[in-house]
Amino acid sequence: MSANLAAWQEILDRFERALDAPADTAPQPLAPPPGPPPHELVERARAVLARQQMRMAELTASQAEIGREIAALRRVPSAHASTPAFLDIEG
Repeated sequence: MSANLAAWQEILDRFERALDAPADTAPQPLAPPPGPPPHELVERARAVLARQQMRMAELTASQAEIGREIAALRRVPSAHASTPAFLDIEG
């Protein structure tokens, strides 16, 4: 097995583990492989890339939803100290 093939197998394994890991898992440093992906790994690399692109789309959608929620929270009026907390109906 060539060094390039072994390096690409390892990098694709790491990408797949990262995609399967919980979202709060810290990314690990990654050294680029020594050359282009070998022909026998191109389909696997494309499949990993497709999964990464789906994950990025999910994260973008989540980020947009969180942004909408934050914007809605900012529209809620805040309580002011000058505003009475109780209404005196007997008074």
